[in-house]
Amino acid sequence: MLKTAAIFDGPDKPFILKKYEEPAAASGQVVLDLIASGVCGTDVHICGGFLAMPDFPLIIGHEFIGSVASIGDGVHCDALGRALSVGDKCIACVAIPCGKCYNCRRGETASCMAFQVTYAHNAAEEPHFHGGFAECLCSLAANVVKLPDGVDPFAAAAVPCGGPTVIRACEYGGGLNAGEVVVVQGNGPLGLFALAWAKAHDCRVIVVGSASNPERVNLMNSLKPDAFFNYRDTDAAAVLKCVSRHTDGNGADVVIETSGAPDAFPFGIELLRTRGRYFVPGQYSNRGNVSIAPQMITFKALRITGSGQYTLCDVDTYIEFLKRHAEIQPIFAAMLGKYPVSAADNAIADAKAGKAIKAVLVK
Repeated sequence: MLKTAAIFDGPDKPFILKKYEEPAAASGQVVLDLIASGVCGTDVHICGGFLAMPDFPLIIGHEFIGSVASIGDGVHCDALGRALSVGDKCIACVAIPCGKCYNCRRGETASCMAFQVTYAHNAAEEPHFHGGFAECLCSLAANVVKLPDGVDPFAAAAVPCGGPTVIRACEYGGGLNAGEVVVVQGNGPLGLFALAWAKAHDCRVIVVGSASNPERVNLMNSLKPDAFFNYRDTDAAAVLKCVSRHTDGNGADVVIETSGAPDAFPFGIELLRTRGRYFVPGQYSNRGNVSIAPQMITFKALRITGSGQYTLCDVDTYIEFLKRHAEIQPIFAAMLGKYPVSAADNAIADAKAGKAIKAVLVK
């Protein structure tokens, strides 16, 4: 059966649509038929030329959720040891830690110093379907995590990359504790997950984000932030006053940066208390430098933690979070704006403009 792929051929160029025959799974692989493939902020950065890619045509996309169409020789289970069968629904991960670098040898595979990505293949070469912007995907079985019963794949499609990345940042930074005051910078999909994650840890959460999309604001409010500030019409003093009021003048325990806006970083530092923790999973491309006051890091003894990747176990934590909090799944599923693969250009444009809370490609 022919399947459509949207092929990236360089920044600021339209996707090239091509049809290829769906392959059978090779040894060690599975082939997944598309359910939903997310447009991550990283994909928007790639299409805008802010993240370098190989100079050959390729199929980008790293948030693929699909159903198992075929299973290759030697494959019996997913990445976490769960039995795999045709028809099972899975999240496919793209990062391949090298297993040899200093960090990998220490078990820190989420920060591999030489990781590869599964989609870095020429789309013209068989079996073609190595990336997420297509109607099927060839994946190493060691890179797929099966969705359990009780998890809506469209809810899981909201942040299958961003959710585990926030989880990893929190893990690196010491976690979240009940009663802490957390400021989330940004209320896109990453920020909405951070809000849900912090509230589930019994934190008080203040969100600084955008009110330009009323639907996004409604979804955010359904996750019950303790306060929200629209960054377009709120001055810094008002946010600082609110944080002070919630913390007896001490400052936030944790700030989570999800907006990707460089100017968010110096403001995030300002919001923290002495010994506060700043988690930075959102600054994923070079959007320019900002000035900071480094003495604030010194005198406030701040702890700043970045995270650009995650482990397969973090994906499992994300899935189990959705399973435990079934009430959140309809909220996450409602984030999705669905586009056929043939409309990948529209999906990227709407994600960039904020018209889609979470753009996903579907059949």
